[in-house]
Amino acid sequence: MSDKSDMHLARDLAVSAMRLVRRLRLPHAGDTVPVAQLSILTAILRDGPMTTGELAMRERIKPPSISRSSHALAQMGLLERVSHATDRRQVLLTLTERGRIMASEDIAERELLLADQLGALTPQQRETLARAADIVNSIVERVE
Repeated sequence: MSDKSDMHLARDLAVSAMRLVRRLRLPHAGDTVPVAQLSILTAILRDGPMTTGELAMRERIKPPSISRSSHALAQMGLLERVSHATDRRQVLLTLTERGRIMASEDIAERELLLADQLGALTPQQRETLARAADIVNSIVERVE
């Protein structure tokens, strides 16, 4: 594949990914928890308790933003800031039961939305999409 067609494919993939993410976030436009904070909850649900620094690296967000958001989430009763077991200077961010439920429900809503759309595809299209998802995941892992 030529460089020009690689750039075209890169653009198409980036635009498609951004549009998909935007569509998946739309149901939450009026929710009480901003999408960025909901992303923090789902990251902790997925990856387990972590420090603000670890979360900032994983989410590609500046540490002060994570700190502000984690304080807000703690005030809402969705997140706890717990002393690190081996380094008392560090704080681990962990989900409360309410936070775990909210993050789980958010993930389930997005998966249901996508599953409904996948149901309209042919078996061959779903198979192609499954292979493409594996390829995109491998790209993401290399970029991280």
